[in-house]
Amino acid sequence: MDRIRRLEILVSAAQAGSFARAAKLLQLDPSAVSHAIAQLERELKVTLFYRTTRQLRLTEDGGEVLRRGLGILREVGERDEIGARVQERVAGTLRIGMHVPISHSVVMPRLPELMRRHPDLGLECRVLNQVKDFHAAGLDILLRVGEPPQSDLIAYKLGELKMGVYAAPSYLARAGTPESPEELIRHRCLVHHPPQMDKPWDQWEFQRGTEHRSVTVPQTLVTDDREGLIAAACAGGGLMRIGMFDPRLIASGSLRRVLPDWTCPDGPALYAIYRRSGRLSRKIAAFRDFAVEAFADFDPEEITTSRSRAVPERPRRATLQGAGVLASRRAGRNRKI
Repeated sequence: MDRIRRLEILVSAAQAGSFARAAKLLQLDPSAVSHAIAQLERELKVTLFYRTTRQLRLTEDGGEVLRRGLGILREVGERDEIGARVQERVAGTLRIGMHVPISHSVVMPRLPELMRRHPDLGLECRVLNQVKDFHAAGLDILLRVGEPPQSDLIAYKLGELKMGVYAAPSYLARAGTPESPEELIRHRCLVHHPPQMDKPWDQWEFQRGTEHRSVTVPQTLVTDDREGLIAAACAGGGLMRIGMFDPRLIASGSLRRVLPDWTCPDGPALYAIYRRSGRLSRKIAAFRDFAVEAFADFDPEEITTSRSRAVPERPRRATLQGAGVLASRRAGRNRKI
């Protein structure tokens, strides 16, 4: 293992707060992480971490090594990118984090096209959705659902999920179709509890023109497993309010939207997140543009998603980068997060 790799492991361990978590993010054995840190300590003749059973904390020397190591890794990455630019090709390894529905429905079905377009580009894909894991996992770009927290990263808006209430035809044939939001309290409701939220999403909001309704629905089923929730709904388990990723479930008739005259406001946004730099890496730019195309093509009728439009916006404390249809993808809104 070379020193650059050991520095990468040091950064991951420091940001993850434990060798075990760093090993999981890096897909290494915990002993390999511990060995790499020990070897780096021997080479540098310093102690990098205070180790206890409950906490892993950098020493003063460790903090200085971390700071210098980040600079070295950044310089190495820039040199690699310069080499790729000189050869006018997208090359190297791109580490991508993705939310599971984005991976399954949007990116993976189109990934062979990206590989053909850039044969010298290697890809490492991880199932991650949290910005806090971005640095620790050594990601280059993260595709995620939901507003990102404040950080020094760039968030490039790809679009938004359209929220709606769905059920299988078998459930509606058995229980009837609700004609108003208020009727939902008499139905079996499947409620999503996102892991990052304090409580389940049992407060369902609806809007029709100037009318607004807010209904607290029965929690027949509560789960943080989004895909499991959809599977239960397709099997006739009840009604769910969700932002769908797969329009084929609706087009095939597996699910039917109820209360179609009402819209569900505040659908979560989808972002591509990457580091801020003077010049955007060619491999990151290539994947970001590919993601824009993939989102545009997987739901062309915008049944379950709406793509970000290039809308002028007054400067704010934070700026947002947005991507609409492919023709306007360079004119989006910028946001520092």
